[in-house]
Amino acid sequence: MRKIIFYNLLFLFLGLILIELIFGNWIFGPKFSSLIIKRNITKVWNPTHYESNHVAMYKKDEFGFRGNYKNISNVKIITVGGSTTDERLIDENLTWSHLLQKKLENTYANIKVANAGTMGQSTIGHLKNFEIWFNQIPNLKPEYFIYYIGINDSILLLKALDKYKDKRNYNEADTLVSKKLFERQVRYLKNNSVFYKLFKLIDGYFLAKKYGVTHFTGTWKNKKKIKPIEVNKEDKIVLQFLIEYQKRLKKINERTKKYKSKTIFITQNVHKDHFLSNALNIINITTKNFCINNEIICLPLDEKVNFDFEKNFYDGIHTRPSGNKKIAEYISYELKKKIEKK
Repeated sequence: MRKIIFYNLLFLFLGLILIELIFGNWIFGPKFSSLIIKRNITKVWNPTHYESNHVAMYKKDEFGFRGNYKNISNVKIITVGGSTTDERLIDENLTWSHLLQKKLENTYANIKVANAGTMGQSTIGHLKNFEIWFNQIPNLKPEYFIYYIGINDSILLLKALDKYKDKRNYNEADTLVSKKLFERQVRYLKNNSVFYKLFKLIDGYFLAKKYGVTHFTGTWKNKKKIKPIEVNKEDKIVLQFLIEYQKRLKKINERTKKYKSKTIFITQNVHKDHFLSNALNIINITTKNFCINNEIICLPLDEKVNFDFEKNFYDGIHTRPSGNKKIAEYISYELKKKIEKK
């Protein structure tokens, strides 16, 4: 009897290993290794950062993207950025990336947008995406990579000047792997295991049953008095930082071209009294000048979009759905002009 139980357990164990090897990513499929990008997740919650009469949903697919598309080969636009692109506190249908897709679909059929936003990621991480993330995704052939940049690089600028006192570690979003060995090992198992993937999909299914389709957004009042940090644009540290920043922009454009895609850089905006205001302004000017000098498409959102910061933002950096609508309208208007010139 004991032998029967032993052999049954042994065959079960060997069977599970065989299933893992065949259906997991250990041998076949993308090799995401210890990549920290979350995949195959679904989260549902009651939004507090904007008014809504329904729950919100945050989803990431097998590639680590947000988006409503059936096949990765149908994705024509990849949006890249930090938390202002990832928008993990905003419902799937209300992010600026999704609203951009809806705007473009009104004119052009089959334009799908995949959201590759990663919280805390700067242009350092955007470069790293190509090295250990995007290169593992088969049939990824977008026509455009849209980079919504500025805020996280302005934080790096203030850190370089020792004027940013937040102790949170932003490095992980830029390296895309954890510094801790144990966390890297756990992430490696999660990224390759078919059973973990199955668990996340089942978990997401039951969460999704709570999901509805109607939304109402309005104002969520929250104001903080903050003061801009002074930055001397002639400071040697600032000048050196901007040289390195432009080198990253150049490399990002080069990596984008390898996909036979076009680069679009989009500047960002914060309230004039926000502590990042001065640093972001320097980054934005540098981005726009770089684009002019290198004949790269740059959309100066900081100049062209008028935000009501009380209504359109919930913390001075991140936009509510009303702000996302303005972002999507501006980008779609400019992008349609580029498409029509082809």
